[in-house]
Amino acid sequence: MESRTASVLAAALSIGALSITAVVPVACSSDSSTGEGTGGNAGDASTDGKAGTNLLDSGQCLKGQYRCTGNIAKQCDGNGGFTTEKDCGDTGTCADGLGCVVCTPGSGTCANGKATWCNPDGTVNEQFDCDPLQGLTCEPNGCKGKCAPSELYQTYVGCDYYPTVTLNPVWNGFPFAVGVANTSADVVKVTITRGSSTITTADVPAHGAKVIELPWVAELKGGDVDACQMPPAPGATRVVQGGAFRLRTDGPVTVYQFSPLSYKISPTPAQCPIGKNCPGGNGEDCLAYSNDASLLLPRTALTPNYTVLTWPSQKDRAGFATITAIHDNTLVKVFGAGAVSAGAGIDASGNGSATLSAGDVLEVVGAYNAAAGQFGSDLSGMRIQADKAVQVIAGHSCANTPDPTIPACDHLEEGLFPVETLGTEYLVTVPDGLPDASPHVVRVVAIDGPTKVTFDPAVMPETTISPGDPPLEIKDLTQNIYVKADKAILVAQFMQSQESVPNKIGDPSISLAIPTKQFRAEYVFVASSTFDANFVNVISKAGSTVTLDGTAMTDVFSPIGNSGYQVARHQLDSAEQHTITSSQPFGIVVYGYGQYTSYMYPGGLDLKHITVPPIY
Repeated sequence: MESRTASVLAAALSIGALSITAVVPVACSSDSSTGEGTGGNAGDASTDGKAGTNLLDSGQCLKGQYRCTGNIAKQCDGNGGFTTEKDCGDTGTCADGLGCVVCTPGSGTCANGKATWCNPDGTVNEQFDCDPLQGLTCEPNGCKGKCAPSELYQTYVGCDYYPTVTLNPVWNGFPFAVGVANTSADVVKVTITRGSSTITTADVPAHGAKVIELPWVAELKGGDVDACQMPPAPGATRVVQGGAFRLRTDGPVTVYQFSPLSYKISPTPAQCPIGKNCPGGNGEDCLAYSNDASLLLPRTALTPNYTVLTWPSQKDRAGFATITAIHDNTLVKVFGAGAVSAGAGIDASGNGSATLSAGDVLEVVGAYNAAAGQFGSDLSGMRIQADKAVQVIAGHSCANTPDPTIPACDHLEEGLFPVETLGTEYLVTVPDGLPDASPHVVRVVAIDGPTKVTFDPAVMPETTISPGDPPLEIKDLTQNIYVKADKAILVAQFMQSQESVPNKIGDPSISLAIPTKQFRAEYVFVASSTFDANFVNVISKAGSTVTLDGTAMTDVFSPIGNSGYQVARHQLDSAEQHTITSSQPFGIVVYGYGQYTSYMYPGGLDLKHITVPPIY
């Protein structure tokens, strides 16, 4: 495996939802590939929301940066002089701080509904539609509006999303749904399509939320459980043409998908597989038993590069990675970790490729032939690289955690963060368990080369892992931890099956931990009104002032190791939409509990490009 060199850093870091057509190498400072700090405390989050700009600070030209004299790029030596100079005329133009670039950062064009935009790092996106459904207007100097790429660069807030059904054996009478939170003071119109068909439209009130039910896509969902809650075999890896929904809005929103939305239907429908219809069983309530939810990333934040982190397959229950194309003629390459149920160009080792059109979905299904009561194939560490940006949701049809023999299983799913956005420092906090903290599992995978990982408190000794190694795993964890590495890593936390939890609450669910470099100062998020109790874990700098829905939080915050951060677990009220702000960038994790089930997801994050993806 070979990492990209610094000379192509600009190219690697700018491949986003709108694929690059041309890049020019620029010189960089001598930082590591992640751009993250290595000090004793967790790295401070950036507040500019842009990546790769590297602008001059108060007129000072730092070593390795550039100043422009006309179209001549002069590299600064850090002492007021220059080391080299280059004429940018043959390749584009000169931008202060960057040197030779293809285009002037922030510039754009638009004609006949087709637009281009120059990234802040001076790279050109491919032509894109200036979409009226997103409230955009085509002007000679670019595509304009609140939903233009220039307004929504590298964040979880957006106007163009791809809700995608994943492998879940829950009874299909429970609805699949999306929750849309409006971040603005204006009513936002939502249009959801599948292929050329409009599925539904809706209005979301100013600073409000709207839950929209959508039909299951049976080819992606798979079959339903029986009355004994036994799932059918998940089937082979497959491509479902036009399998994804597309959700567009005319104003910025945040979007979460619920699979399914609710955990109980009352009165009990006649078709519901209730317990009393299972030999030796009882119970007349119609319960889902298997829920989870995902933070969806907007088109403007997606890239071609992902590493999978999920849970091992079991008998007739499989881990999965669901890959959605957002461009026609997208070549997706998969580099295997665990064994898969072969199909659609992906062999049993998990290696292969598929070419997808916009809206097509490649669902990679882990092998599910493990002996009863045993874990089998684990797709964690699988690498996905495409020639255009894609969306990836990873999870499990119905997982038992932390051990395969502990009742009961539950659906897992979470939208993966692109490799470019992963960091070296994470804070992982224990869920609330009413009234006590609830034990959970933390898993960590490496991205590029041998990676040294440490934990504070030292719940595990310092360990070195490499891509392809099994994940680091800590079970029954009841401590909040600061995870730090010398290269980028991917970190996830898993709620445990309720029979392994002292208060017998919840069931398995997954959330990705957020790199501290991607923390924000404000979040607008959705919590499900169909669950009995919803919580937000607030991870903030010591001394910060945090305000939730207009009221300063008075919760007790507990320190997280020696990171300089602290956490409070706060039970939310019944509102679906919430706004939380802090005087310093911070992170949130949202979760909820129902009878025999739960959901969990990161409440939001920035998605700045801070890591160079390796080439496989």
